[in-house]
Amino acid sequence: MRKTIFAVCIAFCLLSTGCGSMTSHEVETSSAVTTETATAATTDTIVGTELITKTSAETTVEITEQISTETNAEVTAEPTSFTAPETQSSTDHTAPTTEQAQELIRALNTMERLVGGGLRYDADTVCTINETTYYKVTDMDFANTNDIRCYEEKYLTQDMISERYSAIVGGSSPIYIDADDGLYMKDSSKGFYIFSDTGLNIEKSLEDGYSILAGYDYFGETETADIRIVNVNGTWKICGISFGL
Repeated sequence: MRKTIFAVCIAFCLLSTGCGSMTSHEVETSSAVTTETATAATTDTIVGTELITKTSAETTVEITEQISTETNAEVTAEPTSFTAPETQSSTDHTAPTTEQAQELIRALNTMERLVGGGLRYDADTVCTINETTYYKVTDMDFANTNDIRCYEEKYLTQDMISERYSAIVGGSSPIYIDADDGLYMKDSSKGFYIFSDTGLNIEKSLEDGYSILAGYDYFGETETADIRIVNVNGTWKICGISFGL
């Protein structure tokens, strides 16, 4: 009986020892798998974080560069948008040029010479019209009265012609007449004005015109005349004169 009981005890101990080893192995294996899984998960998470961080940094740089470029473009463009109107407003494109003003002054000097009887003539070649003696003009600037009329109309308004120069080729006793052999002039020599065509000042003085301020000699003193001009169908013409400004 004692042998039987001892044998049963030994068998029970052996069975208990075998089960314990199996359980320990299973726990260790499970623990290892869990650890490896956790490590892998951690690695995936770190890798994922690195990818996200890298992508975010690159995006930030690109956005920053784009904003910087757009801001610089706006700053560069801003002065141009304010400068252009100032340049346009500082220039009067309707005013006569200096060359046009000089041409008008020279034309006015010619008209003054005509009205003052300042053309050259031959005192020995004469003709008489209505008891008025005329002398043959030798000055080659004008061949006949039509040349004079065309010159007047080119540079003077009709009001200006009527006011100051109507006697040149008009009226009952004009200064110049036509004859068979050319242009004739009566002896009506008198003083006349000669204006300087240098140092001119052009000023806006009329709603539709300008003033050319030109110097002239007045008994040895230099005076200034206001020669007013208007644009008639695209051509500048003299419409008035004021002396001694």
